[in-house]
Order: sequence, then structure tokens, then C-alpha cells
Amino acid sequence: MSFSFLHSANSNIALFSKALEGAGVEPQQHVVRNDLLLEVTAKGQIDAPLSEAISAAITTTAKDVDLVLLTCSSLSPVADTLKADGVPVERTDGLLARAVLGDALAKGEGSKLVILVAAPTTTGLTRSLFERCRAEMGADRVPLEVELLPNVWDIFLSGDVEGYKSALTKALDRFLATSDASHIALGQASMGPALDGCSDPKAAAVWTVAGATRDFLTASDQAL
Repeated sequence: MSFSFLHSANSNIALFSKALEGAGVEPQQHVVRNDLLLEVTAKGQIDAPLSEAISAAITTTAKDVDLVLLTCSSLSPVADTLKADGVPVERTDGLLARAVLGDALAKGEGSKLVILVAAPTTTGLTRSLFERCRAEMGADRVPLEVELLPNVWDIFLSGDVEGYKSALTKALDRFLATSDASHIALGQASMGPALDGCSDPKAAAVWTVAGATRDFLTASDQAL
């Protein structure tokens, strides 16, 4: 299966490339459209002109590949519409939602899912995604919460990737120290690298977008 990534940050190229090391799958290309993320952040919503711009970016990236993987949660609602219209696109946060909910459902009674996000613009979008996936999978008995980790997203938008990672690591350790959730997921791809610096042992079990994407791609490749 041929595929390409559509990112909204250059840092996601290295993130997903590292996640796919040794997996035996490789994207045709990485396309980066940081301007789209900056616009949705400034507007606080996806209006009609921005929706058209995101749609154009996805359909252009979809040329000559079997699948486009959109890695930006803030832009992902447009992918849902296009997928319904037959465009070969998957939102990587959707891959995460289905993977972690499937595991929580399999583990049975007592499972509790918390999804952490860093960008304020993704809080409602992430909740809607996970609640929709939960309903589609018949996992309504799995309680879920979406929590925003404050005061970190502006660091990311400033371009300080290492500062963002450091701030997230501290926020994650504080959360993990008191959480009783059986399943914890990071709702945005950019959050994953912060786990490397966490001191709490529970960090090793946290679900990430990049990890779920790797599992999806390797499973799809093996099925062909």
C-alpha cells in the first residue's frame, strides 16, 4: 500500500519517520502545511475558506497514492468529510482512538480512558472523535475523559520544539502521578516525544498517535 503523510509541523516528519523505523513501510512523501495550522489557531475554527484550503491540500497529497495520513488533529474534521466522499484519507488520531478503545473494550470492566491534549483547538474535536468511535465500536461502557494540559501549546507555536517537549514532560509526570486511568492516550502526534523524558513508570504504557499509526500501517501491509 502506497501512502503519504500530510503534516502541519516540520517536526512531525522526524517523529513519524522514527516510529516507522524497522517496520518495513515507507511513505511516498511527507507534505508539510504549517500555514493551515497557524490559520486555524488564529481563527479558532475551520471556516469555509479554510476548509477548502485543507481539502485541496488533502486531495493534492492523495494523487498517486493509496492513502493520505493526516497527522494534525486541528485539521482532521475536514478529513472526515472527504473520507465520506471517497477520498482515501485517514486521520491518525482516529487510528489512535480505534486502537486504544479496542484494547480498553477487550480488557473489560474497570477500564477507564483519559485522552490528553495540548492544543486548546483540539479539545472539543478530540472528544467528538473518541465519543463517535466509542459508539461505532460498541464501547459505550468505557468511560472517557479529555483533558487539556495547559500552558504548553504556545511554546510549540513559537517554534521551540525542545521547550515544548520539556514542558510536556513535566505536565505528563504530574498527571501520571495521580491518575487512576487504565488507559491514557496522547491525542496529538506532537506530544509523543515528551514521554521519553518522563520519570513515572506508567509513561511506558501511554498510547500515542505515532505508535497507533505504525501498528495500522504494518497490519495493512501484512494483509496485502
